[in-house]
Amino acid sequence: MRIQLLIFATLITFSSIGQKVNKDFIDGEIYLKVKQKPLGSLSSAVNLSNELLFLQKFSEEFVLQQANKPFFTTNAENLQKVYRLKLRNPEKIDETLKLLKQFSEVEFVEKVPLKQIIGTPNDPSTSSQWFLSKVKAFEAWDVNPGGRSVVVAVVDNAIQTNHPDLQANMLTGIDLADEDNNPNPPSALFAHGTHVAGIVGAVSNNGIGVASGGNNRVKILPIKATGDGSDYRNIDKGYEGVLWAANNGANIISLSWGSTEYSQAEQEVIDYAHNKGIVIVAAAGNEETFRTSYPAAHKHVISVASLDNDDKKSSFSNYGNWIDISAPGRGILSTVPFNLYGSFNGTSMSTPLVSSVLGYIWSCFPSLTIPQLENLLFKTADNIDAADPAYKGLLGAGRVNLLKAISCANIGLTAVNINTNGSTNICEGQSVTLSANVGAGYTYRWFKDGVPINVNTASYTTNAVGNYQVIVSNGTCSIAAEPIKIERNTIVSNAPSVSNKEVAYCADLSQTGGLQATAVNCNYSGPSTFIYNGPMVGYDGFDKTGDNPTVNAIGLKGTLTSLKVSVTWQKKDQASKDACNLQDGGRNPYNDEVSFKIQSPTGKIVTLIASGTYAGGTASSGIVTTVFEMGASPIAQGSLPVSGTFAPAESFATLLNENPLGTWTLLPEDDNTVDPLCVKGFAITLATNGTAQPPTITWWSANTGGTLLATGNEYLPSTTSVGEQTFFAQATCDGQCPSPRVAAKFNVITVPQVRVFAISNSLAADSRFKEMLKKQTLSYSKNAQNQYQLYDKADASTEYITMGENPPMSSPVTLCSASESYLLLAEGCPTNVITWNNGANGQSLMVAPNNPIGYNAYCHKEWAPCAPISSNNILFVSPADAVVINQKVYPNSVQTFTGNSIMASNSIESPSNIVYRANTSVMLNAGFSVGGNSVFMARIGGCGN
Repeated sequence: MRIQLLIFATLITFSSIGQKVNKDFIDGEIYLKVKQKPLGSLSSAVNLSNELLFLQKFSEEFVLQQANKPFFTTNAENLQKVYRLKLRNPEKIDETLKLLKQFSEVEFVEKVPLKQIIGTPNDPSTSSQWFLSKVKAFEAWDVNPGGRSVVVAVVDNAIQTNHPDLQANMLTGIDLADEDNNPNPPSALFAHGTHVAGIVGAVSNNGIGVASGGNNRVKILPIKATGDGSDYRNIDKGYEGVLWAANNGANIISLSWGSTEYSQAEQEVIDYAHNKGIVIVAAAGNEETFRTSYPAAHKHVISVASLDNDDKKSSFSNYGNWIDISAPGRGILSTVPFNLYGSFNGTSMSTPLVSSVLGYIWSCFPSLTIPQLENLLFKTADNIDAADPAYKGLLGAGRVNLLKAISCANIGLTAVNINTNGSTNICEGQSVTLSANVGAGYTYRWFKDGVPINVNTASYTTNAVGNYQVIVSNGTCSIAAEPIKIERNTIVSNAPSVSNKEVAYCADLSQTGGLQATAVNCNYSGPSTFIYNGPMVGYDGFDKTGDNPTVNAIGLKGTLTSLKVSVTWQKKDQASKDACNLQDGGRNPYNDEVSFKIQSPTGKIVTLIASGTYAGGTASSGIVTTVFEMGASPIAQGSLPVSGTFAPAESFATLLNENPLGTWTLLPEDDNTVDPLCVKGFAITLATNGTAQPPTITWWSANTGGTLLATGNEYLPSTTSVGEQTFFAQATCDGQCPSPRVAAKFNVITVPQVRVFAISNSLAADSRFKEMLKKQTLSYSKNAQNQYQLYDKADASTEYITMGENPPMSSPVTLCSASESYLLLAEGCPTNVITWNNGANGQSLMVAPNNPIGYNAYCHKEWAPCAPISSNNILFVSPADAVVINQKVYPNSVQTFTGNSIMASNSIESPSNIVYRANTSVMLNAGFSVGGNSVFMARIGGCGN
């Protein structure tokens, strides 16, 4: 049995040899994997009656011609379950697959991909090995001579093991296709494998021929995978070769062949080798297409594209976001049968060069893990965007540079990481500090969105969103960090509610309570919608104008319970992916080429709509918004695009019960050219089982910026400074931006606190009133008739003496009438022993000032730990004076302030009715405010006007 595989070396393209049914798959051949371990013998032979008994249920027309276990190995149970079947009637393969999928014994069944030769070598050339200079191999050998030998397996059509420029670095190999131990070519036509082997491990410093990047530190393990009787362009047992290499000492496996068709069975062979600690390198292909090629595009494989000597993509090389790295691949001089040399082109040549470079790095630094080795290769690659502006992001990490890799590993700098001092989802006004590796002699180049930042420090602080990267250098070592994305967090926590508070000087708030804030619980369950804010992306024939649309889910807790995906798009009759901004051409838009998938933060991919679902249509459907949600009706096969809500092609069930936080990526695709898919919008709505939880409350000294004072629902400010202060409470939910800060006023009043009441002359002369003023436990209240009353709070039988409707007055009090009397009432002194500044004693003081004067009172008490203090100063001022008002006007005040001029910086609390009246001017300065529901007037005019 023969498997035709693709050998990547350019110039000639051949049609599918002998294929009648399908050009992409081997006629009549199937990979079948069963769920249970086979009961057959421990060999590749198949006993159908014991191992595949269920196949007897097939009708006679589906007769098997052959069956074996191609990936059988005694220690790989997963691969023991894979069979390769050949049908006697290849034209029945699709019907057979449908039948096989129905059997409960079958895990999966698939066609066997056909891999076809696409090229031949050009004329031999012995000019120079320019590619070794390009990757700085000669300089790298001087920096570190290498140590242990590293085994690189070359799985190819054949390898001349006794070539004079290979023999010293050749190990004993195998011919799997002919089942013998002779991997040598039967003729000069089988030149490809020998050429690949020379790039991997040609002997250096032997005075003949060519050298290799491995510089005698790489040993070649030759594995012949093409039968002597086969077409030299075919690889009959490529994946069997991978398996044999993995079991026979290979450290690296170099594969210069492939196919455009995916195989799960072949992926499992790659997984097996990877799990044994082997690095696998494969050619990207020479079809000059974005389309993936396998094994290069398999997981756990380093995919290699080809470059010319000017670092431009070779015209034949495949490209795409699935490429890992690029290397020289045109005009590559190496060994060929028999004892000759020749120059070939292709990603077939780029691949062994990367394998050789990896082998040499591993020889120098054998303790590197596979992730470290691969990261070193990628991060020290040279940026080639300037040479390939049309392929930015589509040629992997860049061009391999062996000197940088060796130099960086020599100083222990195998990776550069960017660490942050907080979340990368910053809120408006926030900044984040990015920090890179620190070392003696290091220099730093920071970039934002690819543009250099003029900073040469290990840390960089920014408040701007974008993609940030740093390149750390030291001598010939230069290594780039993985870009880190700083995004804007737009989810804002609900603001708390607060209450103002007034306390006495030196009060103990731990006993009486401080400022309080009450917050709404955080909603951690959603539903929350995250919207893509990037540019429109055009897709056409597996190509695209930019990155796939993404959103970053934040601010949720728990696991996912539901999701909804919205895509706004249009299929246009236009020239290419770059034509999305042009008017539609008006002809057939080929809607059937459209497909969408969604990728979760955990990497799971669900198909929203498959290619071929929509009908082509005779004209564009215009811009549509397609919403995908479980429970909706599916998109009808052959329908035209319309806006609406539909069920996804695959269930969202596989995404439920996962952590929803992180990057969700829309994966649109347009599988043919000349009529782009234009994606204009993308949003995802997520809901979880997260429970509502209280936010964190913080207290600040200012509305923005300022000092963090305390954390918690209650804040206990100092009570040792008299006056009003404003503090700010803020609520923050985990993963969300802090709420706006809410002001809470905190007023510390003097002890005692003096209130001023205007007293009529008749009341001032009343004997009962005079007798009441002798008391030392006086207070006042307001009755149902809105009359203010004076009473003795220590005497339950006390009488209440009415003082009138006018509430207490605020200082300064204007002396517009010489005949008015005023009661000064001092409250709050715990000892009730009070002395006034005019020498009088007692809680109350009656005054009738004719001239400007100030009054305050002192409380006789032990003040420790606070300093002694007097009451608030009650000023009586002349209407002819310049009056300054800086004391708060309390709620329910009714008062007129008069002066020649007035300058105010106070607050008027509501409700109040206040008039500022001056002969010349009323100046309202910073700090002046009037609460709602208050009446305030400023007038020109003196007393009585």
